[in-house]
Amino acid sequence: MGFDDDSFFDDYEIQELINKFEDQLNSQQSIYFDADELNLIMEHYIQNNDIGKINLIADLASKYHSYNPITNLIIAKKFLSNQNAKEALKYLTGDDMPIQDPDYQLSLGYCYSLLDEHRKSISAYKEAIRLLNDENCDDIYNSMALEYIMISNYEKAIDCFKRGLRISQDLNEQYIEITNCYFNLDKADDAIDFFNKEVDKNPYNIDAWMALGNCYLRLHLLEKAVEQYEYALAINPRLTKAYTNILTILNELDKYQDTIETAREAIRNNVKTPLIYCLYGEALSKTSNKIDALKYFKLAIEMDENTAEAHAGIAFIFSEENDPATAVKFLEKARELAPGNTDYLYVLAEENNKLGKYDTSLKYLKEIESIFPYDANLYIALMEVYILMDDVDNAIKSVHKGLKLLGRNAALLYRLAFIYFVQEDKELGMLTLEEALNIDYEGHVEFIDFDPEFVLNNMEIVNLINDYKTTNKK
Repeated sequence: MGFDDDSFFDDYEIQELINKFEDQLNSQQSIYFDADELNLIMEHYIQNNDIGKINLIADLASKYHSYNPITNLIIAKKFLSNQNAKEALKYLTGDDMPIQDPDYQLSLGYCYSLLDEHRKSISAYKEAIRLLNDENCDDIYNSMALEYIMISNYEKAIDCFKRGLRISQDLNEQYIEITNCYFNLDKADDAIDFFNKEVDKNPYNIDAWMALGNCYLRLHLLEKAVEQYEYALAINPRLTKAYTNILTILNELDKYQDTIETAREAIRNNVKTPLIYCLYGEALSKTSNKIDALKYFKLAIEMDENTAEAHAGIAFIFSEENDPATAVKFLEKARELAPGNTDYLYVLAEENNKLGKYDTSLKYLKEIESIFPYDANLYIALMEVYILMDDVDNAIKSVHKGLKLLGRNAALLYRLAFIYFVQEDKELGMLTLEEALNIDYEGHVEFIDFDPEFVLNNMEIVNLINDYKTTNKK
């Protein structure tokens, strides 16, 4: 928000001012500093978010320097520290404000940012850069880049971020923003080219290797992403995020043995987090080593009892062991910890179906509907619960609701056709099946699997599938 440097004070002198202020405050002496000194001292407390001392400094400025324009700037900073931009602007727009002071322009830029007046914010930041002769302005460029993002000018944002990379205190965050800008512009190749140049300039730039991996991850080029994360690990063998990303990808690729080996490597390197234990447990579970899987899920909970993935992992094991009551207990905890996770809600519905608690299943599915109603699986799951309840009318209504929301979805149409056939409404069944075949012919394989004996013994259905195959040269 403020300006850290000042041509009249060096870092040592500024620290001396802060020490003097603290000494006088602690000894309850009368405190007096000139307006410029108070402004510099305030910057220290702004950076440390010490609201009490920020307010105190503003009071001192008002008391001793009420007619000094710098006092208005100090008071404005007090309001900005409290996110009260409207009040701050009143003090920043006076006729006697030091508009040729970079500090003033930076405060004005931050104020306009809080007010969502992003173009005015950019203008103020540009003026600050001009007044500073474009020297040591990296942080200002980064702030300006964020304003360009807010008006969706991603090209300008990228340019500013690049100018602000030299002394960025959080290179990882800057790289994330740059990546987002490139992908918003649909320029993934440019993002990859940029980060390749970053690692060419500095092969030990871990953040650049991670950013490059993240680009490939967003493109779903998973093996390429793993390669970049492994380069980062070669530089820092204790890089938690790299291990986490690699383990997640390996599990997604069903390379569970590779996950196990990588997780063991992480643990040997003393990289132990609840999520790493969970990813390890998931791989162990998938390779039929459920006892060890439970051990690592429990270790994750011991490390952090609020790890939803660990409770869910235990639940999935009990589900596979046909113990739905225990599975539900752990899934309830996972749902409590991650209420927006629809995967947990789907499994809760399935486990309650096994227990015959269909009303409870419907409750969870309705919860999914309130979170994300644009999923065909939701309406399939609702249909299945109603079928189990022998409520065919509501089963059909559920499928129709999904079709109304999602359009002519083949998976829903195949199920609707099957219900019609079971209900002996052959005409509607044949019309619906033909529509499904027209959208997704390959879906007929799953349709047959609903009840192979019923379907394959019905020659009208078989002939329609075969006729469609012939006429469409499938």
